[in-house]
Amino acid sequence: MTLEIEEVRSLRGFTVEWAAPDGFYLSRRNVVFHSRDLEVPFTPVAAIEAPVWRRAASASRLAQRLLRFMVTNVLPLANGDLFVTFDKTIGLIRDGRWLPLRGLSRPCRVLRGGCAVDPRGDVYFGEYLLNARRHDIGLCRYSPGSDSIERVHTFAAGEIAHVHGVYCDPHDGAMYCLTGDDAHECRILRSRDRWSSFEAVGQGDETWRAVSLQFSATHLLYGSDASFRANHLYRVDRATMRREAIAEVDSPVLYSVRLGDDYLFTTSAEKAPSQAADVASLWCLTPDGRCEKVVSLRKDPWHRSLFKLGALHLPGRSTLAHEGYFHAIGVVGDNRTFRLRRSSSGGMHRYGHDPDPRRQRHARAQAVPAASRP
Repeated sequence: MTLEIEEVRSLRGFTVEWAAPDGFYLSRRNVVFHSRDLEVPFTPVAAIEAPVWRRAASASRLAQRLLRFMVTNVLPLANGDLFVTFDKTIGLIRDGRWLPLRGLSRPCRVLRGGCAVDPRGDVYFGEYLLNARRHDIGLCRYSPGSDSIERVHTFAAGEIAHVHGVYCDPHDGAMYCLTGDDAHECRILRSRDRWSSFEAVGQGDETWRAVSLQFSATHLLYGSDASFRANHLYRVDRATMRREAIAEVDSPVLYSVRLGDDYLFTTSAEKAPSQAADVASLWCLTPDGRCEKVVSLRKDPWHRSLFKLGALHLPGRSTLAHEGYFHAIGVVGDNRTFRLRRSSSGGMHRYGHDPDPRRQRHARAQAVPAASRP
């Protein structure tokens, strides 16, 4: 199988938020778009309300990064609404209008891919904020048709820093909650009764610190987001709950998505003590456990705390089997979107591990098959 990378020039400035065979949702600053085939022009769906000064400032890419003026999740709901998170705002797009939801105890972010729809159609997410003082943190639910959010569980003050994400297992409907950040706060929790009760799949050190989670028929799959130890991709056997480290990766893992039978994981350029090189990378994990680094992009010169760390943003959800997308932020190639295509010519092709836009043409010409793995 071949995996090839190319920049999609018509997607510069756009992030693919949701990808399915029947259409795509994209975002650009505070506007959500729809497209059936990613051919321009894209159809605007709605603009998220924001003060005039923020909209004006966000014309600058650096100001956009500084203000976090960007969408992080777009979830289509069965009733036709879109559940959307933007900066510290959570709301709906309904009939072309933005409707902020009530019920949050305070403004908070929801990390990319960090909200999930359960089998009944309800949306679950957790509060994500710095929380240096370790105040209580909410695990929340939105039920379609309502205009407000409710807490379904409260993590007591001092229990965790925040929730990284909530995920639904498509195989059995179980819900998972990922928390962090200090060692005793790192947990993967599972509930089978809509969070009336839950159990720990694993907890207690940074090997259980995760931001995103994937599901195969036989395993749970995730990458660690460790700051002070080497990071790995892990799989947990569904039958035995035995965990296995599959491969070591170069830095903390943030996002993941399925691509056919394979899984894509992206790491961040955040200068963590555990990180050897200041790059954000994309890794591909195959069903037989082979792991391949596909591409790495160097952190750009802008301050990572003010203007965001280096990352490769994947769609929050994708059901495409033969192509994927990632959006570069805070790295060389910032604000560009790349397509990964699969074909049957054999091997995995990659366009270098540092695709500086100035060298992309040369990198394409020099693409060579990746080394095979045992």
